[in-house]
Amino acid sequence: MTDLNLAGESHAHSLIAAGKIDKSSPWSFDASDGNALLGSKGEDWDTYSKFHLGIDRSAAEKTKGRFKYPYGKGGKVYRAGVIAAKQRAAQQSDGAVEKAAASLLDAIDKDRKSLARPGLDFNFSRFEYKFTEGDGKPAGTFEGYGSVFNNEDDKGDLIKPGAFTGVLADHKNAGTMPKMLLNHGGLASFFAAPAPEDLLPVGKWNGMSEDTRGLECKGQLINLDTESGKRLYGAMKEGQLDSLSMAYLVGRHVRGTKDNEPRRIIETIKELPEVGPVTFPANTSARIHSLSSSGIGTIREFEAFLRDAGGFSRAQAAAIAERGYKALDPRDEDDDIIRQAIAGGLAPLADAFRR
Repeated sequence: MTDLNLAGESHAHSLIAAGKIDKSSPWSFDASDGNALLGSKGEDWDTYSKFHLGIDRSAAEKTKGRFKYPYGKGGKVYRAGVIAAKQRAAQQSDGAVEKAAASLLDAIDKDRKSLARPGLDFNFSRFEYKFTEGDGKPAGTFEGYGSVFNNEDDKGDLIKPGAFTGVLADHKNAGTMPKMLLNHGGLASFFAAPAPEDLLPVGKWNGMSEDTRGLECKGQLINLDTESGKRLYGAMKEGQLDSLSMAYLVGRHVRGTKDNEPRRIIETIKELPEVGPVTFPANTSARIHSLSSSGIGTIREFEAFLRDAGGFSRAQAAAIAERGYKALDPRDEDDDIIRQAIAGGLAPLADAFRR
């Protein structure tokens, strides 16, 4: 099995950050390319190793057989070379190398015109919400988790408890909060620089804090009387805009080297400039657990609540709303799902139905 070569991965990221990338040339790496990396005396194993993403620790040191998955040459990262390394690593089930190559490919393909700061990462999190306006909460108020601890996202990052402590303290001391933009205001786009209107906030964060689960966020959509505000609010209300993402700079972290390890175990978040709704998620564990709107004032809104919060079908929700929990046929093929939904959060409601 081939482990991730941390020196090679780090060197590749450094070259990409410096713009030393060949995005169009076809990829090949033969004995002459390897010899060129070794230098005129054939002894520069440090340079040779830095242009490979894999390391076979069973092979002898200072041999070509010890280093696998070349990604560049001539002082440049080759996009085609990274793709080749990623594909071969997948074929060989070298997961850590495959993740590292995927991360490099993302870095290469990011639009150089983007206004995002160098090194800025984006963590996408799926969320669910319900409409619960009342008790003085204005329309558009929502709360949930922007990040869930000890959960590896689709990019291979895992954030540890306590990671946000320092950055939240920095925001508090400065009297600031992360901005809330739609789709990062275009900062994460691979295709085009954001337009000025894309950078206008769509809401504001009223509070963020860590608990045992993750980063709890409390916010409110703004400008709901405008056309753009209505579209945003409507998309969230219909469950079509159902993802959350944060932009952050990584601080202290540990890189995984094995197939079963995360790409990065993040111990501290250095900066947290923006958290907001996005169209497509990558992390499916974070949840927004309430979003204020018109509340439950009619039987139809109650049915919607049962579907959203309890996972009931449309017919089941209608039956409960009209006649109570006993209306459900115990022979229903979805009975196990219903019991799980009740146990997971609707037990008090079910008890009320039974009385």
